[in-house]
Amino acid sequence: MLGSWRRSLQLAFFNHRLISEVNRVKQVNWLTVDLGLREVADAHINEELDRMLIGFNRLFKYKRVKQATLGYFRMLDIQKDEDVYHPTIHILLPTIKSYFQGRYYIKYDEWLALWHKALDMDPENRLSVKVNVLNGRCDQQEAACKMEQFLIKLHDEPDRIPNHDTKLASRRLIGYSRLLKKETDRLLPEIEYNINQYDIHDDIANCAFKSMLHWYPGVRKQGNDPLHSVS
Repeated sequence: MLGSWRRSLQLAFFNHRLISEVNRVKQVNWLTVDLGLREVADAHINEELDRMLIGFNRLFKYKRVKQATLGYFRMLDIQKDEDVYHPTIHILLPTIKSYFQGRYYIKYDEWLALWHKALDMDPENRLSVKVNVLNGRCDQQEAACKMEQFLIKLHDEPDRIPNHDTKLASRRLIGYSRLLKKETDRLLPEIEYNINQYDIHDDIANCAFKSMLHWYPGVRKQGNDPLHSVS
């Protein structure tokens, strides 16, 4: 298995702690948003990744998005099927307290339209968007057991050399902004991989952790769950 399964786990744990810290001091709503492209040919992957990352930065400068959100964590996850790539930007997104109550709410169709506009490309059917509200409907005991299980893996499994894709050698696979960047700078480097460091009673953080276990920073085979063999 690629060495980045460890990085996937570390980020899931860190972001669990990050969400709990934000929730402790501020009332926010949380979403996960996936912004992707389908069927990118090997010969065009660098060009299309540039387009995606530029489009992503453009998207978060739009007034419609900027006024409703408080920052983000983003991860570039690229599934590969032979010579075809399916890149996705996973986003962990805190929004303002009143996000669901008024004019700031962004419906799925609008996310899709904004992503299309930000990329400035045709045809639209090559785009993919998925939006999920983190509502805390997550079995707390199950989440705690899963966290303990994966913490043991982090401590006991040896590091392995990842299989780097040369096309991505210079890519910045993750990033934080605004509120989440501020909290990240405050938490690091004190974060520890010890269950006592995590608020397992924070249902939002638990739900996000469960989702982020399926995110992968880098290139993987299509359909390959990064943590399947260690779960």
